[in-house]
Amino acid sequence: MDIKLFTELQNIHVIAWNEKDPAKRNELLEVIYAEDIKMYDKDFILDGLKSVSDFIGKLIAEDPAYHFAAAKPIEPLQDSARFYGLINTSGGPLNSMDFFLLEDGKVKHLYAFLEPAQ
Repeated sequence: MDIKLFTELQNIHVIAWNEKDPAKRNELLEVIYAEDIKMYDKDFILDGLKSVSDFIGKLIAEDPAYHFAAAKPIEPLQDSARFYGLINTSGGPLNSMDFFLLEDGKVKHLYAFLEPAQ
């Protein structure tokens, strides 16, 4: 896969996960995520672009300290990539690792791993 695609994925992913305006967030997500994306967390599975966008909106609305940032550049591998981030929350910072599986140039599956930052 093209490194430009993965760089764009990283940049838009970070911007979208910080975007407060739902319409702008949806526009951003539509560029990088498949309409039928599945997002996997240890406690739940989100099904579809709207569910992911609504989840982001809930995070932003419920925690004024919430902010998502890149910790390292995205690491592509064939039609997948891993991305390390840092999430600030009112409960303290979290380290994140997102694992993306792409189909047709868009994220079809997103696995989100979180742990308290040391």
